[in-house]
Amino acid sequence: MRTIIGLTLFTAFCVLAFKLFEPVFVYRLGWEAMPSQFPMAQAQTPEDWRAAGQDLDQMLTDARTKLNAPSLSAAISVNGQIVWANAVGYEDVARKVPATAATSYRAGSTAKAVTSVMAGVLIGKGQIDLEAPLSKYMADLAAPMAGLTVRQVMSHTGGVRNYQLCFTCFPVWENLSTEHFAGTQRETLRAFEADPLIFNPGEGFAYTSLGFNAVGGVIEAASGKRFGAALTELVTGPLGMTATTVEDGRPGPARAVPYDTEAGRYKQAFPVDNSNKFPSGGMVASPSDLTKLGQAMIAATLFSAATRDRLIDPQELKDGTPNDQGYALGWRYNPKAEMSGGKRVTRRYGHHGTAQGATSFFQVYPDEGVVVSVMMNKGQQSLDALTTEAMPMVERVFQELDGREGAEN
Repeated sequence: MRTIIGLTLFTAFCVLAFKLFEPVFVYRLGWEAMPSQFPMAQAQTPEDWRAAGQDLDQMLTDARTKLNAPSLSAAISVNGQIVWANAVGYEDVARKVPATAATSYRAGSTAKAVTSVMAGVLIGKGQIDLEAPLSKYMADLAAPMAGLTVRQVMSHTGGVRNYQLCFTCFPVWENLSTEHFAGTQRETLRAFEADPLIFNPGEGFAYTSLGFNAVGGVIEAASGKRFGAALTELVTGPLGMTATTVEDGRPGPARAVPYDTEAGRYKQAFPVDNSNKFPSGGMVASPSDLTKLGQAMIAATLFSAATRDRLIDPQELKDGTPNDQGYALGWRYNPKAEMSGGKRVTRRYGHHGTAQGATSFFQVYPDEGVVVSVMMNKGQQSLDALTTEAMPMVERVFQELDGREGAEN
C-alpha cells in the first residue's frame, strides 16, 4: 500500500514539475537539421531603386545567414512608396513553404506602436483622455491600478510590475502563458491589478508589458468594441494593413511558424497563447504593413499632427527628469540619431519587439520620410543581433538619398 501511495505521489510530483517547467523540458526536444538552401522571394522594387534593391537583397541574404533565421523579411518605404521589400527563407521550414513579402510574423512589443496609434485615433476624437484614471474606463478595476492615468500606463511610468515567476501558473513564467483569454482585455488585468506598485506613479520608469495591456481595456471601453474589431476599424482597415491582426488562435494566411534555432538546427518555439497581451505583444504583421503604419505617423493621416506629436513626445518624470529610454506613449524617440557615418543627424522613432519564435525591428525617420521594418521567425532574448543586421539596410537607403540630393545640387 505504501509503495502504491509513494508511486502515486512521485508521479503527481513529476507531472506537476513538468507542467510548471514545461518550456525547459520541451526546449530539448524536436530539433531538426536546418536546410542547406534558402529561397529568396521576388523583390518589390521600382526601377529607379533597382541598384539599391540589389544591394539590399544581398544584405538580406547575408543577414539571414548570420542570424541563423528560418526566414527574414524586410520592407522600406520613402515618402509613402515601398522602394524595396523582399523575403528570404521559409515561413514554414518543415513544409518548405517559402516566405514572401506578404508573410506575417509575430510583432512582439512592436505591437505597442500599433496600439498607440489605435489610442491616438480615439484621443483625436476626444474619446480617450490621457490624464484620466483607468477607473474612468474600467469602473471595477482594483486599486492601485485603478488610480493610474492612461498616460502613465502608456509611458511605463505608473509603477506596474512586469512579468515574473508565478508558481500557480502553468508554466511558471507569466510571459509564456498557455491559457486562452476569450474575454475582454479588461479581464487580462485581474491577475495583477491589485499587486503593489514598484514605485509611486510618475516617479520612476519601468518597462512593463503587463502595465501597457491596460491600454487595451481603455480602447475597448472608449470604442465600444473588442480589441481585434477596434484594431480593424481604427487602424488596419483604413491603412490597408491586410496582414496585421491580433493573434487570437484563429489561423491566418501566410503566417510564419515561430522557431528557435541554434547552430545548424531548428525547432518550433514553445507554443504560447498571446490572447492575454494583444495590446503589448499579441499581434502579427508583415514588414510592408508596418511601413504603412510608419507613413501614417509621418503624414498624420489618422489624426492630427498635434496628436501624433503627443504620442512620440518622451515623457518626463514628476521631478522633470527624462526617462532613461526616451520612451513616449508606445514609441521610443531619438531626436539626434546619427546616420551616414555621422554626416547626418536626424530624428527617429519606432519600437522593436521580441516574442516566442520571432523578432522585429521597426524605425521611422520622419524628416526623410523613411520607414524601415525587418522581421524574422526566430526568437531572441536580445534585440541587438537583429538591429545590427538591420541598420546597414537603413544606411544603404540614406546613402541612396544622399546620392540623389548630391545629384540635384
